[in-house]
Amino acid sequence: MMRIQRWVQAATLAAAASGPGGAVGAAGDPVQALPTFTAVYTATWNGIRLGEITLELQREGTYCYRYHSTAKPRAMVRVFYGEPEEISHFCLIDGQVRPVRFQFKHGDESFELDFDAVKGEVRGAGQTRTMPNNAQDRFGMHQAVRAWVMQQAPEPPEGQYTFTMVEDDRMREYTLEVKGEESVKVPAGRYDAFLIGRIETDRISRYWVAPDAGYMPVKVESGKDGKVQLRMELQQYTAHDDG
Repeated sequence: MMRIQRWVQAATLAAAASGPGGAVGAAGDPVQALPTFTAVYTATWNGIRLGEITLELQREGTYCYRYHSTAKPRAMVRVFYGEPEEISHFCLIDGQVRPVRFQFKHGDESFELDFDAVKGEVRGAGQTRTMPNNAQDRFGMHQAVRAWVMQQAPEPPEGQYTFTMVEDDRMREYTLEVKGEESVKVPAGRYDAFLIGRIETDRISRYWVAPDAGYMPVKVESGKDGKVQLRMELQQYTAHDDG
């Protein structure tokens, strides 16, 4: 906890010095808190059902959070792929998600990343790299995009959201924007949602974000060459009392 408190102090100073990074477009007051929840999704790959993925957001103190995913794959998938787990620790500073630590647990592919706001570094996976101001880990970025959408709610988010995805072996910049508003039906029910897509020509990356599901995606599609490979659909969303 002491480490997180020191991080909050450093990140607040860094944010004040550099200004908020990532969002371009209309903005309301900064989001003060992210509603916590448990959400269960069904996942398919090229039409084959993989199993269930559970996402849970919990508080870690006043400003910080623990975001956790667990997979419950079908028996044959589990035999060949295992049960991967991802954990993001982050803090919400001036409405911006600032990563603290990321863990990916999956056998020999496991790795951890530590984001040091004091030194402006990302450490882990056998290297130390300079941390961009708009850095996000690949899992915590869900909540960064959520905060961007919530800041402009109840209107559809305007402009674009740009962040640098920090992986174990590379950094890559991504830009998202709203493509429209749609009503989508998923196992959890029918939702009015904002369709958010990645600005890129050769890859599919789409998120249907619904206000009635805590501004979390109720449907996700990704793929390439015009073909959807991975599809996730909300099966159950449960808001926590502290949210």
